[in-house]
Amino acid sequence: MLYLLTDLTGLRRKELLNLTWDAISLSKDNYSVKVKASIAKNGKEAEQPVPAMLVSFLTSLKAQARPKDGDRVFLSFSKWINTAEHIREDFKVAKIELMDRDGNEICFHSLRNSYISFLANSQTPAKVVQKLARHSDPRLTSNTYARTFEEAEQKAMDFLPNFDDFFLSTSLDKMCRKQEISIDKHRHQNSQDALKTAILAQEKYPQGESNPCLQDENLIS
Repeated sequence: MLYLLTDLTGLRRKELLNLTWDAISLSKDNYSVKVKASIAKNGKEAEQPVPAMLVSFLTSLKAQARPKDGDRVFLSFSKWINTAEHIREDFKVAKIELMDRDGNEICFHSLRNSYISFLANSQTPAKVVQKLARHSDPRLTSNTYARTFEEAEQKAMDFLPNFDDFFLSTSLDKMCRKQEISIDKHRHQNSQDALKTAILAQEKYPQGESNPCLQDENLIS
């Protein structure tokens, strides 16, 4: 639940370990987790929306714990638990590498990276992603935390305009024009060659003698 909650809300380590049940709203009108200013990194209170699938887990956990108001959600963990060591041990048991595809070492805070990356690779506007990440600078959201997914990059191509018909028609038009120009040039060159041949042949014959080249009407037409 510790991993799931941070991966689906983006809450930081301190915010999670100090999270109390009265800060979680599981009502149908408002699925959210309130981060109190006293534990928030930026010192500002925030209300993070919770995805519907996480609500059922939290509802079940709350029913089993039967907490009092003010009780911490992760009461079984100390507020000072070493989450870095905790996740390393769990990864070892699960036989998961502690390096991501970019060569970065995976740590507990990587779950927050995942949260922001999944949002950034969706169709969520960048401003909304920044707000959910609770960053004051959008460059921190996009350049430091967000990772791009290959499938998202490929899917982005579907949003580009389709110019197939345009390119097909213009390409055919250009090909036809080039062919017509080529034919015209060929005809002109043949005509010039024929005329030149006829003139040179005429110069070889004295006056009164017949020039066989000029007898071919097609040659000088």
